[in-house]
Amino acid sequence: MDKEKIKKWIQEGLTPESIKEAERFGKDIKEKDLTTSQIRQVFTKLKSIEAKGYRENKIEFLMLKPLLAYSAGRHKKEGLKEFKDKITLAIDAVVEGAEDEQENRFKNFCKFFEAILAYHRSFGGN
Repeated sequence: MDKEKIKKWIQEGLTPESIKEAERFGKDIKEKDLTTSQIRQVFTKLKSIEAKGYRENKIEFLMLKPLLAYSAGRHKKEGLKEFKDKITLAIDAVVEGAEDEQENRFKNFCKFFEAILAYHRSFGGN
């Protein structure tokens, strides 16, 4: 998954290709021993932001980046570092550009994140 593809999916919407990449990525991070609880910590915060509304919680959304960095630094797992790097790119893609596009980009981000989590779990992530 390269930077430009992630940016395009977040900014323009998910595609069949992006779902296949989420599947591949979910499997890859599972094989690198990323645990569901490490993903869920971020997912729980993301769902809270989604429930309260992106516009009112943009700073909380941006704070996912340091949360990911802390977790990757603390656990030193290759899968967690890779997860942090890709999700950070996706977060950046949400906040780049016009303010009026960010809400839709946030929704695309949530869907992409959910797909990665679902595939991680389907491949036996625990």
